[in-house]
Amino acid sequence: MKTPDGSMKLTTLQGQLTRASLLTTFLVLLVCSAALLSYEYFTSRSSWADETRTQADFIAHTSAAALVFNDPRAAQENLSLLRLQRRIETAAIYDKEGRVFAFFRANGQEPLPSTVDSALLRDGVRFSGSALTMAYPIRHDDERVGTVYLESRHDMLGRIATYGLILIAVMSMGLGIAVLFFNRLLRRVARPLDEMTQVAHEVMAKRAWGLRARETEYQDIGVLVTAFNGMLAEVQARTGELEVEMAERVRAEQGLRQADRRKDEFLATLAHELRNPLAPMTTALALLRRERSTPEVREKSMAILQRQLAHIVRLIDDLLDVSRVSTGKLSLRVERVELVDLIRSTVELFQGTASDKGLSLSFEEPGVAVPLSGDAARLAQVFSNLLTNACRYTPSGGRIGVSVRRTDDSVEVVVQDSGLGIEPAMQHRIFDLFEQGDKSLERGSAGLGIGLTLARQLVQLHGGEISVHSEGRNRGSRFTVRLPFDPATVLPVPPAAPAAATSVPAVRPMRVLVADDNVDFATSLAELLRGAGHSVEVVHDGVAALAAARRNPPDVALLDIGMPHLNGYELARRLRAEPALGRTVLMAITGWGQASDRDEAMRAGFDHHLTKPVDPALLGQLLATAGARAPQAPALG
Repeated sequence: MKTPDGSMKLTTLQGQLTRASLLTTFLVLLVCSAALLSYEYFTSRSSWADETRTQADFIAHTSAAALVFNDPRAAQENLSLLRLQRRIETAAIYDKEGRVFAFFRANGQEPLPSTVDSALLRDGVRFSGSALTMAYPIRHDDERVGTVYLESRHDMLGRIATYGLILIAVMSMGLGIAVLFFNRLLRRVARPLDEMTQVAHEVMAKRAWGLRARETEYQDIGVLVTAFNGMLAEVQARTGELEVEMAERVRAEQGLRQADRRKDEFLATLAHELRNPLAPMTTALALLRRERSTPEVREKSMAILQRQLAHIVRLIDDLLDVSRVSTGKLSLRVERVELVDLIRSTVELFQGTASDKGLSLSFEEPGVAVPLSGDAARLAQVFSNLLTNACRYTPSGGRIGVSVRRTDDSVEVVVQDSGLGIEPAMQHRIFDLFEQGDKSLERGSAGLGIGLTLARQLVQLHGGEISVHSEGRNRGSRFTVRLPFDPATVLPVPPAAPAAATSVPAVRPMRVLVADDNVDFATSLAELLRGAGHSVEVVHDGVAALAAARRNPPDVALLDIGMPHLNGYELARRLRAEPALGRTVLMAITGWGQASDRDEAMRAGFDHHLTKPVDPALLGQLLATAGARAPQAPALG
C-alpha cells in the first residue's frame, strides 16, 4: 500500500507474509501453468505428426504398385481420398527420381515444389507455426520407389490460447482460496512469533541464553516455540561445551608443544648418546693405526671398540622395542619363569658395574620359589633397565637394593636406591617416552629416556604394573613392579631336553658369495671370511650376485636385502629356482630386523636372517653348520 505522497507504507508482519504467500502461490501456479501449456503444446504437435504419418503410410502402401507400374491415375485416386481430411492442404507423390507423379492441392493456388527438400527427406517431418510438412518414403520389396509429400495445417495457437484461458481461471480461483486460508493462519501465527521476536532481541542484546519463549496453546506454533526454546538450550549447552573445548585445545596445544620440545631434546640426547661411544671408538681406532702400539694397547683398544659397539646396539634395540610395543608388534614368548633365579642372575650381571662405580648392590631373596608364566628375556630386560637407571643416578658410595615379596595374588619386586631421586612433579610422567629425571649438563650419560617407558610397556604386557616413589631431590627412588601371581595358571616345568652335542662341527673351507651395496661392510666381511680360510667373491648389486652365483655356485651366499637393480628377496627367489643352487645356504644380512622382515625372508627362500651388525661368533656357528651339509667343491674363480 502507498501513502498519498507516493511513498511505500510500512506494513505489519501479517501484511508482509500475505504478500509473500500470494507471490509464492502465483509463481508456483505460473510455473505449473507454463509446464501444462508446454506439455499440451508438444503433446498436440506429436499427435498431429502421428496422425499425418498414419495418413502418409496409408497412401504409401496403396500407391506403391501405381509407382512400380507407372499408373499415375491410380495414384491420383489414392490421393483424392485425402480430400476428406480438413487439415491436409497439399498431397503429392514423387517418383524415385524426385519428379511429381500425382498430386492435389486444397486451395489450388500455390505451386508444388519441383523436388522434395533433402533435409525434409532426412528428418521426415518439419513444423512451421501452424503448418506441418512431411515426406514419407514409399517402398516396394524393400526398395524406395517414391515419396509421399503432405502439407497439413492445424489451429495450434487457438487450441493453446483456449487452454491458457482455462488455466488463468484456475489460477485466479487458487489465489483467492490461498488468500482466504492464509489470512486465517496468520492470525494464529503472528502473536507467538512476535513474542519469540522479543525474546530473540533480548537474548541478542544481553547474551542471556537462559531466557525462553512462552508456550502457546496452538500445537503447530507450539512446535516452533518448543524448537526455539530447544535451540536456546542447545546454544547455551554448546557455549559451555565450546568453552570447555577451547580450554582442552589450549591444553592439547601445550601438550603438542611439550611433545615437540621433548622430540627436540630426544634428538639432541640421541646425538649425545651416539657421540659418547663414538668418541672412544675413534680414539681406539687411532691407537690401532699407530705402528708403535704395544700388544697391551691394541688389546685394550679392541675391548673399547667391542664395549662401545655393544652400547650402540643396545640403544638401537631399545628404540626398536619401544616401536614394536607401541604398534602392537611385540609378542611375548610365554614359558615357566623362576622369578627369583632370574632376578638373582640379573643382579649378578650388574655387580661389576656397581663395584666399578663404588656402589653397594644387594638382593634380598624371599626364601620361597616364585614361579611365573612370562617371557624370561623381557622380564630380565625390565629389571636390567631399572638397575641401569639405579647405577646411573646413584653417586659413588650409594646403595642399591633389590627385594622380592610374594602375596596371595601378586609378586612385588622393589628396586630401591639412595641416588638423585625424582621431583614430585616429575614422578607422574617419568614413564613417558623420552622423559628424563635429570636434564642438567652435570648428569653425564643419562640415556635416551626410553628405558622406563619400555619397562612399563613390558610389565603391562605381562598384566602387571610399575610405579615409582621418591621423597624428592637427593632422597633416592623406589621402583615397584607388581606382577600377577596364580600358582594354578603357571606353566609346568618343561621336560629336560636331550643332551646336545657339545662339539661344534669343524669349519672347512667353503665358497662364499657376499653381496652388499655397502662396499666397506662387504669388503670387511670378506676379509673376515678369508681369514677363516674361506674362498670369497664380493659383488655390490643383485644382478651381479645372480650372475656370480650362476657362474660359480657358492656353498653359502650372504645377501643384503636393499640392493640396487635386484633386491635380496627377489634374488633369493631366483637363486632357489636354479637347479645347480639347490643346496646353497642363503643368509640374509640386513638392517631390517622386524618379525615381518624375518617372515618375508623365509618366504623368499632364505635359510637364516641376521641383522646388522652381525656377531662374528654367530656367523661362524652358522657357517660351521652350513659346511657340514654342503658338498666339497673347488674354490671360487
